[in-house]
Amino acid sequence: MRIGIFEMDHFEVAHTLLRLFDQPQHRVSVFTYAASYKQLQAMPALDLSGFQWIVKEDNQSKRSFIYTIYKKVKAEKIELLWLETLSDNFILYAWLAKMLPDVRILLTIHDINNYFEYPSNGTLRRYIRNTGKKILLKHIDEFTVLNSTMEAPLRAKLPEGKTVRTIPGAFFDEGRYVNPPSTQPYINITVPGTIDERRRDYNAVFALLEYCHAKQIAVRITLLGGFSEQYGAGILQQVKEYASVHNNLFWYDTETVDQPEFDRVMEQTHFIFSPTRIITVMADDVTEQYGLTKSSGNIGDMIRFARPAIVPEGLLLEPMFSKSVFRYADIKEIPDLLIRIRDNSVEYDVLKQAALEVSRLLTLKNIRAQHADVFH
Repeated sequence: MRIGIFEMDHFEVAHTLLRLFDQPQHRVSVFTYAASYKQLQAMPALDLSGFQWIVKEDNQSKRSFIYTIYKKVKAEKIELLWLETLSDNFILYAWLAKMLPDVRILLTIHDINNYFEYPSNGTLRRYIRNTGKKILLKHIDEFTVLNSTMEAPLRAKLPEGKTVRTIPGAFFDEGRYVNPPSTQPYINITVPGTIDERRRDYNAVFALLEYCHAKQIAVRITLLGGFSEQYGAGILQQVKEYASVHNNLFWYDTETVDQPEFDRVMEQTHFIFSPTRIITVMADDVTEQYGLTKSSGNIGDMIRFARPAIVPEGLLLEPMFSKSVFRYADIKEIPDLLIRIRDNSVEYDVLKQAALEVSRLLTLKNIRAQHADVFH
């Protein structure tokens, strides 16, 4: 089958799709931006030469690139086009879908409410964005989400006859699994993802550091992501103030973290800490709920690296994660867990094994078998 994949931002999800489609019967064309292409070049076990790459040029407008996609789909006789992440130019993607009636098109929804709620702010730009989303939904019949907890909310908003599938944003490769190091002398905790106060409550990170210091728990916490220019500046200032006194908080004063470094840190990690702001507003003044209407990249990290996670009590996760996560109602509960692990490594081994068992459910083979009508 001739496949086309468009991904502008979530390169790690594109990596998953590429590996899923990396089979002799498929010919895959990838439409992406330069930043994502750079990160994909460093992703493990991905032979870029096996795919056709169409990368947006720096001086090329997004409108022009969408037209490039259209022309390439027609010229290559692409049969399936996967629109993985859309965050702008909805009206143009709606045009693209309308102009390709004979092409099977799948759209991944990361933020459900954003496609169905249309608050106005009085600007022409917002009006065009909202109109584009409405038209786009009419021309798409197949949708995917990254977490099964989002399936029912999306189905409830779509007309009958539309298809919704869960295709995870990551997969587990047993051959690349790295066993976590000893929890002595330090317990390594990582907060992956862009440092953005809309996504995570970073006050929880500093509170955890202070509690651990007071209880003499040896931890190292890494903020594994670039700082959002608009929503991360205040957090960066807090980080620098804390680091002027302590030496157990690590961060990257860069726009992004290169994939090899990201992988290195994750392989040394004992826990993924995701102090999620469960109710948030990310775009167009639309409220989303993580786990219900919005997906979190941290779940992909849990799958790929097979690591247990520490998450807020109210965060909705798929049932299979129940034994591999520690839920807290108050940050003060986390140090008690860390003390138990420090004093008895078996406590961590149980969580580690549970995380590994979950990840083993999400191999390329298993995902392909579950969605044979897409990948075979």
